Amino acid sequence: MLTFLIAALLPLLPAVLQAKVVSPEERREVLRRAHVREDIDPSTRDLLNGPQGPGAYGSDAEVRCRYEEKDPKRPLGGHSKKFPCWTADGERLKIKYDGSANPEVFGEVAGSRLLWGLGFYAERLYSVKLVCENCPADPWTATADSPRATRTFFPVSIQKRLKGTEVSETEEEGFTFDELGLVDESAGGSSPAEADALKLLAVFMNHGDNTANQQRLLCLEGDEACKRPIAYITDAGGTFGGKGYFTSYRNWAKKKSLWKDPSQCLADFETTSSRSRDPKVSEAGRALLSELLGKLSEKQIRDLFTGARFDALGKLDHPIVDEKGRSRPAVVEDWVKLFMKRREQISTASCPQ
Repeated sequence: MLTFLIAALLPLLPAVLQAKVVSPEERREVLRRAHVREDIDPSTRDLLNGPQGPGAYGSDAEVRCRYEEKDPKRPLGGHSKKFPCWTADGERLKIKYDGSANPEVFGEVAGSRLLWGLGFYAERLYSVKLVCENCPADPWTATADSPRATRTFFPVSIQKRLKGTEVSETEEEGFTFDELGLVDESAGGSSPAEADALKLLAVFMNHGDNTANQQRLLCLEGDEACKRPIAYITDAGGTFGGKGYFTSYRNWAKKKSLWKDPSQCLADFETTSSRSRDPKVSEAGRALLSELLGKLSEKQIRDLFTGARFDALGKLDHPIVDEKGRSRPAVVEDWVKLFMKRREQISTASCPQ
């Protein structure tokens, strides 16, 4: 029934991102058949530039667009600084800017790129220099009377959404991490190991803002019958941080262990935001994530944080005290070392069979 409804509705909806509100039973059925990742080799991923192809941007890209005036009837949602603008070829871009007030400028790029790098489905995020025409100095607080000029913002993040039809019981709410246990391999969905690996990766990144509206169920464009739905994190902005979930080396380093109870492989998720229960991870899930993370070279890890401009983040974040007792900004190398320590906590663990 759900397949027929979605297929019938597709021609009536916008081509880029569509939505379908369904019954609880229909949503549960889509979740049972959902896939969380594609089978790729992480060692082949370019974590500096991210996913390429039409509409992609490289690490050194300069993007030009024209500011879109605010519509009082359609205010921008959320609390992070953002604004829309239009490219010369008619594409509407969603821009997040001002990393001093909005760490998502950094965290969302790194979080989504790590997910993609390991084969998990994720939005495409790019960190670029933006040249905005007819732009106010601060688009988030600007009024109709604010002066306009051509202004440069760096770094900013640009989000490119996955194309397809979102399926939800309540508008813009996909699933919780607790519900990943419903994914059923026998029904055509991902394996329990893949679902557990995604849970553990969310703990690894401290995906703190993990309410249901940050995860989505999607029938990908081209899959009109929704034979292979996907379950993915759509908003990875609150990653690589702490309990307040803002991206910060000091906050990410505070969490000494990924495990609340290593002997049971009970991962410490709840302390990030108390929005999802601490997941008990299977040995197969732990081993899979360990294998995937282990395929990333030290260069790829360095590229991950370089491409997400964590060098610029360090100048805005709380200073750290290094091994010699000196106070200084955190640099990319600090993030690389901490990432590798976190990875080792997964590779050296052993879960009950």
